[in-house]
Amino acid sequence: MDTEWRLTRGGELLAILRPDGQQLMTDQQAVEGRYETTAAFEPVRHLFERETALLDVDSEQENAEWADIWEELSAPGLFVESPDGRKRIDILWIHFKNNRAWWFPLYRSPKTLIREG
Repeated sequence: MDTEWRLTRGGELLAILRPDGQQLMTDQQAVEGRYETTAAFEPVRHLFERETALLDVDSEQENAEWADIWEELSAPGLFVESPDGRKRIDILWIHFKNNRAWWFPLYRSPKTLIREG
């Protein structure tokens, strides 16, 4: 397991992600760990906070709001990347809550790029 990933949006570093093998926030097939945000995260922090708040709500209006937020977050390109840039993984979503981040990697996405060493 890689010990560090970088969340990038439109080529800007938003957060450093540190998977730790624990599943405290979810029991799904997600990767989870601690994180540290950068200054570039601040302008979109409110979007991540709102989309996480909508996770436990299941109504048409809130589901549509979540989809709109996710479209705004991912439109410039939202990826989890290795520190050396050799792996860029497309993600279905990423959530931040209680000092934890968890995300769903899309390894088979055409946007995923893994360069061999």
